[in-house]
Amino acid sequence: MLVLWCLLIAISYCSAQHWERGWVDTVLAFRPGTGQSFGREFFPDNIFGPPDTAARPDRPSADPRQLLSLGMDGEIIVGFRGKVLVNGPGPDLVIFENAFRTPTGTVFSEPGIVSVSPDGIRWHTFPWDSLTLRGCAGMTPTNGAAADFFDPEQSGGDWFDLGWLGVDTIRYIRITDLTWWLAQHPEHPLWNPILSGFDLDAVGGRYLLATESTPRTSQRQQLLLSEPCVPSSLLGAHTPAPYQIFTLEGRLIAEGTLEEWLCLPVHRVPLVVRIGQPAERTWWLVVWM
Repeated sequence: MLVLWCLLIAISYCSAQHWERGWVDTVLAFRPGTGQSFGREFFPDNIFGPPDTAARPDRPSADPRQLLSLGMDGEIIVGFRGKVLVNGPGPDLVIFENAFRTPTGTVFSEPGIVSVSPDGIRWHTFPWDSLTLRGCAGMTPTNGAAADFFDPEQSGGDWFDLGWLGVDTIRYIRITDLTWWLAQHPEHPLWNPILSGFDLDAVGGRYLLATESTPRTSQRQQLLLSEPCVPSSLLGAHTPAPYQIFTLEGRLIAEGTLEEWLCLPVHRVPLVVRIGQPAERTWWLVVWM
């Protein structure tokens, strides 16, 4: 009787969840690496939606409309607009790259380190093995003929379970190229002379839940910084002016009066900056990479 009762509770819990499956539709930051720039003329559309259906385990995608090369040591942060990814049964997150199986049976891999975050500030990185590179994205070929890309048994790609990190909910996914490191180690069993950087095809989530909207930023402009501080003239602000800095989910993390410079309080985190009085406010999406 106790077993039946527990089963009923589990069924009730699962049925109460309005999970969706879907693909990333938002790029929060992109820092291109060195070397390869393949697919950037079609960015960001080429990383939204499912993976290339023409890809096969022994014949990878080579279409710039489907792939974006991060370049050596490049990095990208993506997410799901108006949704969070939660820890559900089995793996929760899949990343498709254009790894492929060679005639010798080995897999040509250009790996990437995967991190996830609930707020863009606290990041949790999936552990990876330096010898086998297990735990990285870019290790498993894509089966573009799969009937269901959200079925790990048939889709290919690299799957990640939030439960491995002890994380319940995340908003953002960060992929950091590791090929630069592999290219410097010719003694590594997965080294290859033509390594050129992680090539992103698609990122999908199996358990998405709708959330409240983030701060209203329909009029926002975007700015990518290499240093933490930016002159107020670049922001088009008439100083002195009040400013507020928010995380993307609306948490206020800094405020004050803008004079000659605005300095961001955190690194590698997309932030929303609001400047000015209510009648003349401007909004910026700013990232210090």
